[in-house]
Amino acid sequence: MQSPGPLRDADDNWDINSTTSEDIGYYGGKKPLDMKRMPIKGRGGMNVGKRSRASNIIPELAEDSMYGYVLSGRAALQVVVDEWIDEYKKDREKAVVDLIQFFVQCCGCKGKLSQIMFANQDKVKSIRKLTESFDEESGEYPLIQGGPLFKKFKSNLLEFIERLIRGCKHNIIYDEYMMDNVISWLLALSDSQVRAFRHTCTLIGMTLVTSLIDIAKMVQMDLENTERQLETELKKGQAKRAFAKVERLQSKQKELRSHLDGFLTDFMSQIFSGLFVHRYRDCRAEIRSICIQELGHWMKHLPSHFLKDQYLKYVGWTLHDRHAEVRLKSVLALQGLYMIEDFAQQLELFTARFKNRIVEMVHDKEENVAVQAVKLISFMLNSFDVLENADCEVVYQLVFANNRNISHAAGEFLHKKLLTEDLEEVLKEHRAARHTRKIREPHIILKELLRFFLENEVSEHGAYMVDSLWETVEVLRDWKSMTELLLSDELGELALNDEEEGALIEIMTCAIKRAAGEDPPPGRGKPRQRELNTKERRQLEADRNSLTKHFIAELPELLSKFSTDEQKIVSLVEIPQYFHLEVYVEHRLNKFLELLLKYMHDIVGKHSDADVLRNCAFTYRYFINNELSIQTTAAVAFRQLIDELVSSFHSLITDGLESENEQGEFKLLVAMKRLYAFYQAHDITDLADIEKDVSAIITKANQQQINDDITATAVMLMQVILSWALYRTNPSEPSKSELKKLRKSVVQLIQQCDELIQFGVAGVQKEAFITVCDMLIIFAPQLKQNQNYSSLIVVPDKSVQIRLRDYVMTTVFAEEEPAQFQDDEDEEAKTEVLIEKRRVLASFGKLIAFNIIEMRLAAPIFAQYVKSYQDYGDIVKQMMSKARELNRTKCMRTQLLSLEQLFEELRDQNEGRIDRSSEEWTKIKDLAHRFALMAGVDNYKSRQAVVTFHREGIIYCLLRNGPPDGSPPSNIVFFDILAETTFKLMDIDKKGPKGLLAFLEEQLMKEGEIPEDEIEWGPLRTYRTALVGSMSEPYMYYGTGKRKMMGSPMRVMEVKRPREDYVIDNWQASGSGNYVQ
Repeated sequence: MQSPGPLRDADDNWDINSTTSEDIGYYGGKKPLDMKRMPIKGRGGMNVGKRSRASNIIPELAEDSMYGYVLSGRAALQVVVDEWIDEYKKDREKAVVDLIQFFVQCCGCKGKLSQIMFANQDKVKSIRKLTESFDEESGEYPLIQGGPLFKKFKSNLLEFIERLIRGCKHNIIYDEYMMDNVISWLLALSDSQVRAFRHTCTLIGMTLVTSLIDIAKMVQMDLENTERQLETELKKGQAKRAFAKVERLQSKQKELRSHLDGFLTDFMSQIFSGLFVHRYRDCRAEIRSICIQELGHWMKHLPSHFLKDQYLKYVGWTLHDRHAEVRLKSVLALQGLYMIEDFAQQLELFTARFKNRIVEMVHDKEENVAVQAVKLISFMLNSFDVLENADCEVVYQLVFANNRNISHAAGEFLHKKLLTEDLEEVLKEHRAARHTRKIREPHIILKELLRFFLENEVSEHGAYMVDSLWETVEVLRDWKSMTELLLSDELGELALNDEEEGALIEIMTCAIKRAAGEDPPPGRGKPRQRELNTKERRQLEADRNSLTKHFIAELPELLSKFSTDEQKIVSLVEIPQYFHLEVYVEHRLNKFLELLLKYMHDIVGKHSDADVLRNCAFTYRYFINNELSIQTTAAVAFRQLIDELVSSFHSLITDGLESENEQGEFKLLVAMKRLYAFYQAHDITDLADIEKDVSAIITKANQQQINDDITATAVMLMQVILSWALYRTNPSEPSKSELKKLRKSVVQLIQQCDELIQFGVAGVQKEAFITVCDMLIIFAPQLKQNQNYSSLIVVPDKSVQIRLRDYVMTTVFAEEEPAQFQDDEDEEAKTEVLIEKRRVLASFGKLIAFNIIEMRLAAPIFAQYVKSYQDYGDIVKQMMSKARELNRTKCMRTQLLSLEQLFEELRDQNEGRIDRSSEEWTKIKDLAHRFALMAGVDNYKSRQAVVTFHREGIIYCLLRNGPPDGSPPSNIVFFDILAETTFKLMDIDKKGPKGLLAFLEEQLMKEGEIPEDEIEWGPLRTYRTALVGSMSEPYMYYGTGKRKMMGSPMRVMEVKRPREDYVIDNWQASGSGNYVQ
């Protein structure tokens, strides 16, 4: 438990480890971040004081003090620094005391540092006295305090320290008084058990070193200039040499070297050994973060001193830190080093030791850490030839990750490594070979991109790769190069094989969608919700115009070449849906439109695949639903196509329904699939009068055996026909005859599908079931919102509802035979089966969500929640959630019924007995516990439902078939299940005059005298104890200064916090760094 207060974080040993860095060998032995020696929590518990106002943590001070100026920012900080320097020159002891007092006030301490305390050699005793001045009720200090007053406190404090050191750079910091006292007090304060002291003084100390580094760089520059001038003078002859100048330069050289190698280096070493090596492993993540962040800054800006293995090891160790904030600072610190090529030699040993850990961090569970880790590896790629192919492959795979930021960072790495560096030699050879004019550089890059795409075996995830590479890989917008690769026969060794052609078409289609402004693929962020600004709209318009102008001319040729290839054509026929149709009109390109429509007409006539036909149908709709002149051309071609499809359907009905004519059946099935695909995108009722014929096919299927695929397609086709019929009606004044005819057709279809569910084969049953569910939702009681549609409402009778439920149970939750899926090759088929089962379950769930069928019928499905959690848990949970929204009480009654059914099933399997130690019984209890959790966090809203659940459960437990005979009821064991849900009951509902305890006693009076020691009545005693014993449950802290009893919002006790609240975060970080998703 974490203490929010500034008081002590632990007892005397509050560091993560008691071992110092001097006791540890470099890259060997025990690491400081091996947290096995963590001290246990102190005796204080947590800080239960209420959150104080800002005024409670502002020390009482004069408004013109340094702290007041820094906090408020009312005056220029340089003026404050100048005044302190003037005071130091007058009385340096008083000035240093004021400065230390300023540090103490910045920690939120109201204590006063007297000159006696300052002069006292025992600083620990002085700091302990200052600690007593902290606000006992406050959990905050200025550095972490929120609000406008403290908004700029940290930046003002850091600026003050920097200006102070800069103002003292000439004389004061070298006088062996000011810096010695400041450093000694900072080390003592940072070693305190008080978090406010440690946090604030660590920040000040780290910033102090950073400022000293700036001074050291200036001194180094002055030293180099002095040495250069001295060397010039010494090269002169004796006659021309100015001896006075030489002596002055030698004196200055000695002084500067003394400042650099003596004072400044000594100051930095003192702070590093006395502060950093202890605080980088502090129990507070924010303190460790400060240390690592500043160390990275030191190594980057003063590499001659800090860029050494003895300092680098600390950054490497904190790559394993448990807290993401610290790991992030470590990665960012390394980024600043690896982006500088001159540091390669100094980082060689570090890279060899920690490269594997850095590669692991691309899978870090925190997004920011993973993104920055990928960027770090990109920097390592620039100047450090240390990455192996296996390391790169780890990053490459992230191109297909769901997280948008991680995938984009991985995309940049892939572009830099695979598509640039690895191809550099190939591109050089290509530039030198003049005879390959037909081959251009984009062709080579695309070929390599296809190789990567196919080797990763994620051919169905082209949209993810395109989204990752869109901002960096320019060839994804090079439509000309893509079509040349697909159409040209003069590319020699770059010619594509069949698999590569399919991959390129998929990537090209995804890139077209991206250029046209389509939303990112699932998991890569929410769809665009804001309107585009002017610049974005212009860019989108330009991209759409560019792809339209190119593919208007090229797409017909692509369709012609791949017209018979189902896998390729399915993407190609979708491309016109992203055209800017005005281009046809503006550039008078009707001949290309006519050619495109001709090829699409041929494609519809050649294919029966549902996806190909659906894409063709929606492409036709895109060309028809506009007000441009091309609409007429597209509409004429569309009508001609539909007329041919309808004519073909009518001519094939007779031959296709004969069971012995397989060729006729196939042709009829294809004709129906084509009509169904176009019915999904268009209302073609006026062009295709096929309702009676389709209905006749379904009727015949119920009377005699016909092709199963034809029956299933007819059911789907009839559903979409009736849906369009409802859409065509006039909502304000619908025709009564049309409504009557429509309702008759709907009822007839539901009855026909009901018969197919009972007697059809598996494929037909599934489509019939989904059709019934969809029709019941479309023509549900919600149509009453328009009184004119009241006559269309269809309510299924109880028998239909039961058959729908039973179909779900037998189809979705039936036990599969072990031999059904054995080989790995059947994994894809198994996935397809699971998808279809989820589709069936989701269709039934909609009936529950819309309150179309009785909720109690879903009890057997609710009972499968735990057993089938992996495959269907999300759907069942959503089903129960929607049921709870409809009626909480009914939902919990249904859940109770599901538990009763499981209980009776288990009892019947064990011949009337229940093994209370069995795994099956434990699963039922776990299900009951989960049901209770689903009631919601607000016990008041679910109060009535939970009480009803228990009352009816008690009645069920004590249910008998005859009069009491002294033996326990057969359902007595069910009390164990009820006991799992008592934590959702409020105390008043347990023990009140009308509470469950009184209700239980009332029911037990019918049983007569109950033995107290018989084992058979044990579940009853367990349940009664759960009701009676709730007030003796252990206390829980709520972090509000009071503590409440679990489950009891009524009784509250005040708790007095101990004087010293010793609390430490109970965390560990292992050297394995196993913090990945």
